Amino acid sequence: MVWHIAKKDFLGNIVSARFIIGFMLCLFLIPFSILINIDDYKGQVRLYHLDRDSAETAFKSVRVYSKLRPEVVKPPEPLSIFSKGISENVGNRVKIWLGDKPMLAEGRAKIRDNPMLNAFFSIDFAGIIGIIISLLALIFSYDICTREKEDGTLRLQLSNSLSRAKLLMGKVLGVFLTLLPILGFCYLLSALIILVSRGISFSAHDWSRIVLLFIASLIYVAVFVFIGLFISTLFKSSVSSIVVCLFFWVFFVFIVPNLSVYLADKFIRLESRDNLNMVINDSNKEYGKKIDEYQESLEKPDWGMQWHSSGGEDGGEENYGSTRSFFERERLSNIYSEPLMIEYADKKWAHQKAYLDSLDHQRKVSERLSLFSPAAMFRLIGSAICYTNIESHEKFMERTRQYREEFIRYFQNKNVFASFSYFTPQPPESFLTADQIVEQRTGGEFKTLKALNEWSSKQPSWRNLFKKLGKVPIPGTSPEDYSYLDVSDVPSFKWQKKHLLTGLQSSIIHISLLIVESLLLFYLSFVAFIRYDVR
Repeated sequence: MVWHIAKKDFLGNIVSARFIIGFMLCLFLIPFSILINIDDYKGQVRLYHLDRDSAETAFKSVRVYSKLRPEVVKPPEPLSIFSKGISENVGNRVKIWLGDKPMLAEGRAKIRDNPMLNAFFSIDFAGIIGIIISLLALIFSYDICTREKEDGTLRLQLSNSLSRAKLLMGKVLGVFLTLLPILGFCYLLSALIILVSRGISFSAHDWSRIVLLFIASLIYVAVFVFIGLFISTLFKSSVSSIVVCLFFWVFFVFIVPNLSVYLADKFIRLESRDNLNMVINDSNKEYGKKIDEYQESLEKPDWGMQWHSSGGEDGGEENYGSTRSFFERERLSNIYSEPLMIEYADKKWAHQKAYLDSLDHQRKVSERLSLFSPAAMFRLIGSAICYTNIESHEKFMERTRQYREEFIRYFQNKNVFASFSYFTPQPPESFLTADQIVEQRTGGEFKTLKALNEWSSKQPSWRNLFKKLGKVPIPGTSPEDYSYLDVSDVPSFKWQKKHLLTGLQSSIIHISLLIVESLLLFYLSFVAFIRYDVR
C-alpha cells in the first residue's frame, strides 16, 4: 500500500508544473555553474604552473646558501569545481624564511584575463544544490496534508483500513521519488560535463568524494522535505503552509548564514593586527641591535672593499673579491646571527599564533551559530568533502611550517652558517689580503693599501681610485665565474596524499546533525499527523 501511494504521488508530481519548472531551472543553472567553475579551475591551474615554475627557477638560480629560500606553491583542488569553500579567499604561495614562520599564504588563487571581471563571482555547484534543491523540497512537501484535505481525499483515504502511518510514509516516499531524479540529474550532468572537458581529469578518489557529496545532498534534501511535511501537518490551508515554508527557507538559506558571520564579527574581538606588527617590529629591532653589538666586538677587517656584493631579505648576502679578514668576519657574524634569527622567529611566532588563534576562534563561533541552518551545514560539508574548507588550508600551512623545520635542519646538518659558502662561492684558498688585492688590481703600480690610500687622498674624485683598481681583474671575483648551487640534496616539500576519509571529521559531525534533525522533524511530523484533523 505504501508503494502504491508513493507511485501515485510520484506520477502526479512529474507531470506537474512545479516539477517541470524545477527541472528546467536545474537544467540551466547546473551547466552554467559547472562550466564557469571549470574555467576558473583551469585559470587556477595556469597560474599554479606559472608560480611553480617561477619558484623553481628562483630556487635553482642561487650561488650562496644565504639566498637559498624555497617557495611552496599549493596546487588547486579539482573538486573546487563543486565547492569553492575558502579557496578563493586565501593565497596559494608560501615563502620559507629563516627569520619568520609561515603565518598566512600569499598570492592569488585565480586570475582572469580582464581583472575588471573579477568583481563578478559565480556560485558553485554546492551552493546551487543548497538553494534550489531545498526550495524544491519545500515546494513538493508543503501541501502533503493540506492539499489532500482541501480536495477532500484525505478523509476518504483514512475512512478505509489504511493507517495514517502508511499514508504518511507513502506520501513522503513519493516526494523523495520526485526529487531523486532532479538531484541525480544535477550530478550526472555535472559529471558528463567534466568528462568531456579538456584539461580536467578526476581520479577515482575524486569521483568517490563526489559520491559522498551526493549522499550528503540526499540527507540535506530530507531535512527540508521534513520541514515542509511538519509545517503541512500544522496548517489546514496550503496557502498558509507555503508562506511559512518560504519564510523558513529564506531564514535558513540566507538569513542565518549571513547573520552568524555578522554576529561573530561584531561581538568576537580579534587580536589587533597593528599591535602584532608593532611587536614584530620591536622584535626585529631588538634582533638588529644584538647583531650590531656582536659585530662591534669582532675584529675589524683590514679592508671593507667588496668588489661584487648584493644583499636581500632574511639575511641574504652574496660577496665577491673581499679580503680574507673581511670574509672571516662575515663568517663569524653569521655563526651568531643566523641561529639568533631563527630563535627570534620562534619568539615572534608566539604572538603570530595568538593572532591566528583569534581569527580561528571568530570563525568557529560563526560556524557554531550557523549550525542552526541546514544550508550552512551543507556548505560546510561540501567544502570539507572537496578539500576547500579552512581545515584543509590550515593543514597545508602547518605542513609548510614543518617543512621550514626540515629546511633549517638541512642547513644545520651541513653546518652552512659556519661556512664561507653561506655568503660567497669563492673557495677560501682564493682569499687575499688587502695589499695583495691592491697589487694585483693595480697591475703592480701600488704594492700596499696604504700607498693606494695616500695617492687617492690627493685625487679630486673617488672615481680615479676605481680606475686604478680596475686595471687588472682578479679571476674568481665575479658572480659569472661560478655556477649555481647544487640543490639536489635540499629537502623538497611534500603535500600529504589524500585518502577517501581525509579531512572528513568535521563533516561527519555535520552530517550526523542533519540526520538527527531529519529524524526529529519526521517524528514531530508523524505525531502531528496522527492528531491531524482530516475534516
